[in-house]
Order: sequence, then structure tokens, then C-alpha cells
Amino acid sequence: MTLSAIQPNDMALYHYDSCPFCAKTRHAINELDLNIELRNIQKNHQHRIELQQGGNKTQVPCLRIGQSNGKAQWLYESGDIINFLRNRK
Repeated sequence: MTLSAIQPNDMALYHYDSCPFCAKTRHAINELDLNIELRNIQKNHQHRIELQQGGNKTQVPCLRIGQSNGKAQWLYESGDIINFLRNRK
């Protein structure tokens, strides 16, 4: 799947409010005017479980990128997430 074929509704950002790297990533999402679901792992335990099971760790921020085959790619590190989002346009 090409980067441009991935739509924002195929993505979700796992984060929590007090994380500075999460804030940086949320700011970039807003700046790029993307409608990406935000999943706070401190306010919703189910989101934390999804992150642990899908990405194999609870590090945030993490962008879950849905694939057309039903699987997901889990992208960590704020800089990598922001670069991915900027380059997908």
C-alpha cells in the first residue's frame, strides 16, 4: 500500500495528555489538518491493552496504521510519526 493510499480514518494515535512527545505529535496532526482518532491510554484501559497487544509495548506516542489486509503497522517515535504524516500527502 502506498503512503498516499492510507487515509486518516485508517489511523489512530495512542497517547496521553502529559507526554511532551505526544503533544508534539498531536500538534503536527492539527497543523496538517488530519482527522486521526486519538486514543488516550491513561483514560481508557482498553486502548492501553490494544497498544500492548498490537505494538508489543506501551510506549507513546504510537500511530496505528491500518492496512488493507486488516493488519496494522505500529509506528513509534514522534519524529518518525510526524515525518510519515507529512510525507504521505
